[in-house]
Amino acid sequence: MTINSLDSEKVYRFFKGDHSSEDYEYLKKVFCDNASENELKYHLKKHWYELLKENIKPDKNLDHILYRIHYELNTEKPEFRKDRFFKKFVKWSVRIAAILFIPLLAWTGILFNKDSNKSKNSWIEIKAPAFSRVQFSLPDGSTGWLNSSSSLRYKGDFINNRSLTLSGEAFFDVREITKIPFVVNTNQINVTVSGTRFNIASYENENSVEVVLEEGQLVLNSNESNKSYTMSANDLVVYDKTIKEFSTKVVQSQKYLSWTEGKLVFRNDPLDVIARRLGRWYNVDVEINGDHLENVRLRATFVDENLEEVLYFLKCSLPIDYKTMAGGLMVDDETYTKKKIIFTMKKI
Repeated sequence: MTINSLDSEKVYRFFKGDHSSEDYEYLKKVFCDNASENELKYHLKKHWYELLKENIKPDKNLDHILYRIHYELNTEKPEFRKDRFFKKFVKWSVRIAAILFIPLLAWTGILFNKDSNKSKNSWIEIKAPAFSRVQFSLPDGSTGWLNSSSSLRYKGDFINNRSLTLSGEAFFDVREITKIPFVVNTNQINVTVSGTRFNIASYENENSVEVVLEEGQLVLNSNESNKSYTMSANDLVVYDKTIKEFSTKVVQSQKYLSWTEGKLVFRNDPLDVIARRLGRWYNVDVEINGDHLENVRLRATFVDENLEEVLYFLKCSLPIDYKTMAGGLMVDDETYTKKKIIFTMKKI
């Protein structure tokens, strides 16, 4: 394939998003053919620099491009990430990123500038499906992790209004911007910080919201009772949705953050806590039958074990038995039931 034989129009249509299925098949062949690399690089550089020369003004505000990039990175479908063509494209693109990155931003700015006001008012959503953990970066430079069956939403002007809504569990490493507080909203409470590291679990099907602070300081406010609480490092605050009250204790914060490293850690935890965290981790419903739950405690660390392995370990280590009830049945709202685990206390 020579420079003259490469169909640059198909390449340009693909990046503009108005390509046909024929264009897509052609691009698959081009990006998977090492022999075409120099020709493809030539045409892309030429086209982008022409756009830069003709259309981009030095003082153009490209903030909205950053929002778009964050949206694309954080909501990308797993099936597409696994596609061989995409992997090949990423590998090829990295090799020329230093040359093409600025023109690429400029070109993207042309495409999206006319919709910048609309994008600032639109919502961006990041989701972590069941059995997954998703690492994310926010437009203000803050980073974090989203746990299984969780989601967060924020508006396109997040860099000027650092407020987001969380459902589920997330860890935040917040970049400090003194004049613009960082706010996490849930149905029951909101968390306000400037710069810190903390974990918050707020699942709709649970009776409490848990917040653990690793470092810094943050303020919790109840949306239901107008009560507030100021946390310090290594504090665990639990907000009881039923009685609308805060309770607090000092903990080893790392235990509550270990899920971001793929570890399920228990440190002298009672059975009700074990059950709740197993439910989150494996996306199952856990029920406990019996009394004296506070007397049953566990110290263990699980890494990569499946649910059956963990349950067998618990049965051998604790005075409990269990049975498993299959899920997957459709209910009235057209959702499917989860697998259910029933723990039963053994008589001693």
